[in-house]
Amino acid sequence: MRPFLSSMLACAIASCTLALPGHAEAATGIARCAMPDGTYAYTNIACSRLGGRHVALSAEVQNRIRREQRREAELTGVPLPAAGLLAESRPRQSRRPKGQGCATSPRELAVDLRASMAQGDVNRIAESFDWAGMRHRQAMQVMAQLRRLGRAALVDAEFFGSTPAAGDGTLQVVLEEAGTQKVADFDVRRHRGCYFLQHRWSA
Repeated sequence: MRPFLSSMLACAIASCTLALPGHAEAATGIARCAMPDGTYAYTNIACSRLGGRHVALSAEVQNRIRREQRREAELTGVPLPAAGLLAESRPRQSRRPKGQGCATSPRELAVDLRASMAQGDVNRIAESFDWAGMRHRQAMQVMAQLRRLGRAALVDAEFFGSTPAAGDGTLQVVLEEAGTQKVADFDVRRHRGCYFLQHRWSA
């Protein structure tokens, strides 16, 4: 697929470039990509497929996009884009017991991460991440980041696949901590049918 913007969504995005963090109402299905030439593209696929990198949208921007999507749906009769990966799962749905398999889809990965964060257990959170080839010093730095992540709650998530088979890509999440919400992007790697989060993310 190509980058896309309807006139309404373009207006919503353009008016929110300086928006402050807020409460994200729902997933939008839209990713913001920083392109090599300094411009931005908005799309429903992984930015890597366009030669760019994901730049997280603020919760306020997501809300404005969602409102414009609702308005466009009313005018055109086209249904709203599907909600995020966690919309149909129970808020406190637990992850699989330790040692019983891995996340075999982006949705399972998001459910696992949310349940682990709700427990505040950094070791369970770490199970969702890719540790292959990591040196000890780097691993200690990552664990410090995961401890900070464990203080937040995962509200919802969307996956933007980098291939038609939706293998590697980006998991875009809405996080809440101390009453404030923000949107962050995690790289995702699929290995032997399992999905893992990468350790470098933007927030």
